Amino acid sequence: MSHQHLTASQLQLHSLENSTTTAENMFWIRITIVCMCISLLEAHKECARHIKWKHLIQSLNSMGTAISHDCAFDYEEASLCDPRHLANMVDHNAVLLVDIVKKTETMYRGNPNPQTFIEALHHTRHTLSNCIHHSDNAENEPVTACFNKLEAFLKKKSHSQCAWEIINSKVREVLQKLEKRSVRGRR
Repeated sequence: MSHQHLTASQLQLHSLENSTTTAENMFWIRITIVCMCISLLEAHKECARHIKWKHLIQSLNSMGTAISHDCAFDYEEASLCDPRHLANMVDHNAVLLVDIVKKTETMYRGNPNPQTFIEALHHTRHTLSNCIHHSDNAENEPVTACFNKLEAFLKKKSHSQCAWEIINSKVREVLQKLEKRSVRGRR
């Protein structure tokens, strides 16, 4: 009887040792995953630092830098996406940056005179795609929702000069916020 009791005790001890080992392994696996995620996020932030923000903004400015007085009241702020929200999302998921650039490039193909800006966007997307491994087919819901609003606004306004002034203003605001975050990350 005592031999069976000893065997049962040994089994319990062995089981306890295995569960401790499993718990320790799970702990270290979690630590490794967190470290990998942090490392990936930092690598993506480094990618954003390679973007020539000033060139992008200057090429956008070549199409105009302000909303004219005639167009200033031609839209409701709430009907367009919030540039701050988009920039904040990029802080937490740098892959969104590729989608923002891609969708901006696509949207501006409908603009009558965007060639320099489209070329700058294309170069930026190429730079990011080489640095951030991202599928061109991947779509991110927040970015898609934002650009759907901008596209709907352009369509509603029949791609008018006023509509493009407002879109330029919103895109400029996004680029400026992303530039600030990128510069802040270098310090």
